Amino acid sequence: GPKLSWDPFYPHDLDLLMTLANQAGTAIKNAQLYTQVVLANEFIENVVATIESGVVAIDAAGHVTMFNRAAAQLTRLPAEGVKNQSADVLPADLEALLKSTVADGRERTQPEIALPDGAVTRPVICTTSPLRDPAGVILGAVAVFSDLTPFKQLESERQRAARLAYFEVLASSLAHEIKNPLVAIKTFAQLIPRRQSDALFADEFSRIVTREIGRMERLVEQLRTLSRPSDRPKQRLDVREPLAQAVEFLRPAFDEKRISTGTSLGAEPRFVLGDHGELEQLFINLLMNACEATPPGGTLSIELTATGDHVAVALADSGPGIPPELLEHVFDPFITTKQRGSGLGLTICAGIAAAHRAKLRAANRAAGGALLTAEFPLAVAAQATSEVRDRDVNARA
Repeated sequence: GPKLSWDPFYPHDLDLLMTLANQAGTAIKNAQLYTQVVLANEFIENVVATIESGVVAIDAAGHVTMFNRAAAQLTRLPAEGVKNQSADVLPADLEALLKSTVADGRERTQPEIALPDGAVTRPVICTTSPLRDPAGVILGAVAVFSDLTPFKQLESERQRAARLAYFEVLASSLAHEIKNPLVAIKTFAQLIPRRQSDALFADEFSRIVTREIGRMERLVEQLRTLSRPSDRPKQRLDVREPLAQAVEFLRPAFDEKRISTGTSLGAEPRFVLGDHGELEQLFINLLMNACEATPPGGTLSIELTATGDHVAVALADSGPGIPPELLEHVFDPFITTKQRGSGLGLTICAGIAAAHRAKLRAANRAAGGALLTAEFPLAVAAQATSEVRDRDVNARA
């Protein structure tokens, strides 16, 4: 149609209208995009404000640009008073992590840092990440951290419950182990008034009482060994020596049951850091356990292998194997499938192995029988680990 003035539209009028329409369309599109950005920012701010983890961000100049409610609660700093301030107002550990991330652009995860909370220091896990623009230039860094106090309390309660359950089993098993010999002694003691003149009874009484008292003495000695941490100095020694001596010590027991033993210790020495006597006791207990599980005429394989920076001693017997329900608990105290025995032998083995930084494992072989493996770090690797630990201790001191 014509203009309001009834003048006709000329081509330049149409060009002007097209230009205005394009600008209006661009303005509307920008307004829509701006609204979307505002809504997205509000959404992000709401999420950050409501999450239970603390969130702190700083820019490249080291000023705090974000500080959410959880961060204020964990640090006991006022949220509004921290924003736009220097990162120096933050707790020292948190400030150091953020500034280091800004400096080198590397992500960091600190398993535990300390945040002062009045008279209490909270354990906190913290992760920092760099903030970059599309070109990859570092604009700042953000830290997300969570209070570990509830988790540590739960872990402490779990450990306390586990200890109580352990002591319940320990007390029950101890009572059972002590009661059996006491019943035998008590029975004979009650017969003394009527049979004290019986020479055969006196001999039997002496034999039974001596045997049962010896049984209780062995139980007490095993408990002492189990409860007393090893403080003997560790020396560099060839692990084949205590193993070979343990095999020779039990040779009469193997011969009595006609057990065929195959021993493969290798031609080269395998040095570990340890105590010769304790390692010999470890191997004697393991071999004795295998001997008792192996039927007469069975076989027992003793093999030493070295892989990387570890050496492993594997004992494979031809016995019935370990019941599946006991496999995970075979090194726990008073766990045994034998009619007689305290069930402390393998527990003592586990204690000796732990003192030598060795791993003790039990499994059933597909071909039948049990497989017990003791894996030790070779002397070079063990010494390096010890030196690193000593340096850490000295640094903390």
